[in-house]
Amino acid sequence: MSSKGLLVFASLLSPAAALLLRCPHAVERSPSTRAAVHLCAAPLTATAKRADGHVAYAAATPEVAARALANVPADAGTAPASPAPAASSEANDAFSMLDVRVGRIVEAWEHPDSDKLWCEKIDVGEESPREIASGLRAHYATADLLTNRNVLVVCNLKPAKLAGFSSQGMVLCASSEDGETVAFVEPPEGSAVGERVLEEGAEAVEPASPNKVQKKKIMRDAADALRAVGTVATFAGTPLVTSAGACKSPSVETGTIS
Repeated sequence: MSSKGLLVFASLLSPAAALLLRCPHAVERSPSTRAAVHLCAAPLTATAKRADGHVAYAAATPEVAARALANVPADAGTAPASPAPAASSEANDAFSMLDVRVGRIVEAWEHPDSDKLWCEKIDVGEESPREIASGLRAHYATADLLTNRNVLVVCNLKPAKLAGFSSQGMVLCASSEDGETVAFVEPPEGSAVGERVLEEGAEAVEPASPNKVQKKKIMRDAADALRAVGTVATFAGTPLVTSAGACKSPSVETGTIS
């Protein structure tokens, strides 16, 4: 091997053999079976054999090791740190399990028994519009501010009674950090009614059943990672998109989404 050779790996080299060869960059992969030489450069001047006959190579001189070390990052010869515990896969996949679609509000009226709720009929690409209640009267004063607006609708929630009104889904809204502004998250112009909203770059998967969404608290887990960032709706930092582009909350620069 030429003197320019880099990253020669020793396989099945026991820790004892690595120590015997005095290769300062041998990193133990397993306490009992193998180590890896990360920074050995030619000329290689020593070999070692295990009892099973496998040959492992290592740089035998400090000069060779020094030349190799001068050309690599300072931490390249160290074992990788253990990764931090990851969030559960179900939490990471929460948004993909939701059936979030582009909807158009075709009618809106004040709930007769609540001064907080709007009742809406929303077309989500089904045979008939869904009836959904939203607690937005404090933020949208009149019905004309809702009618014909395109919104994002979570469609695989179990129906819920809100002040006696059966709500068949939920409209996603962004809330500013101070809670003063609450506004619809809107799909980009050109999005088709009924189109599925996904994380950017993600493939559509079969959404969870309403029973599973409730039992596994999928909506709650998704809401924990839904945020408006620079007005763009995101899940765990990834923009939410339709085929026409990113979904946004034009009047909420930064905040939560639920």
